[in-house]
Amino acid sequence: MIEHMDGRSMKTFVTVMEEKSISKAALRLGYVQSTVTMHIHQLEQLLGKSLFRRLPRGVELTEAGKEVAPYAYRFLRLGESLQAKLTGLDEPKGPVRLRALESFCVSQLPKLLPTLFQQYPQIQLHLETGFQRDITQEVAGHRVDLGIVPRNPQMKNIEFVALLQDELVWIGTPELVHNIESKGWHACEQTPIIGFGGRCIYQTMAGQLLSEKGISNVQSLEFDSSEIIKQTVICGMGIALLPLTTVDAEIREGRLARLTAEKPIPLEHGLIYVKGKELSAPVQACKELLISFFDEELSRETG
Repeated sequence: MIEHMDGRSMKTFVTVMEEKSISKAALRLGYVQSTVTMHIHQLEQLLGKSLFRRLPRGVELTEAGKEVAPYAYRFLRLGESLQAKLTGLDEPKGPVRLRALESFCVSQLPKLLPTLFQQYPQIQLHLETGFQRDITQEVAGHRVDLGIVPRNPQMKNIEFVALLQDELVWIGTPELVHNIESKGWHACEQTPIIGFGGRCIYQTMAGQLLSEKGISNVQSLEFDSSEIIKQTVICGMGIALLPLTTVDAEIREGRLARLTAEKPIPLEHGLIYVKGKELSAPVQACKELLISFFDEELSRETG
């Protein structure tokens, strides 16, 4: 079976799976729809299983298709890894898929990216944002090469390398924070919690902490951007639980205040990748640069 498989059909399978549509996959790949259908049919014939179920609008994976998906990603990554090894003998060259929390991307990666592209101009970085669970699942499923998460996922097949010590802090306008610290949390029961939504570990922890204080049914405002969250809090529309590294500048400027009566929650942002997996040359270079960059940052801060 394996000797008859080809990367083209596997790539088509993965693209149809991600787009959930034959027509969208064809557009993305630059094929006509009949070519996409032919690739899928050839793969189904080879595997002896139907991989997609047609819907009124689009397609979805069958149970067999769900089983094939992680192996398809590995198949493609292995081919990319081989190509990267051969083309990167002199200099790392090729794609690196990195996924991190949006708040980390905004506050930390702009300091790193110029160094990365200066040292490795042939690396093609594909940077996406996500949440702790999403990122961990994407890395474990071989859909991304590297992930950066705020806590160790504690998974047997995932390697975690600490990058940055941080802490979660409650923030609000100086007036709102003073009101909470002088009158207690029940003085702001009608104040919304502003964050990324229920999929975000920060928002989940905020709800749990307030529940422990006897405050429930709190209104929430959800945004996709840490910058929008900060600006909304600055306008006095609510409070938020965010990493200190994300809001430190606004606190020092006096536009935001930190709720000092509440004990901060330790965070340890770290790099994750599949344990034991041989990384391609560009991925290995990116991994090593990330680790060394934050090691140097820590050394500068501590002396």
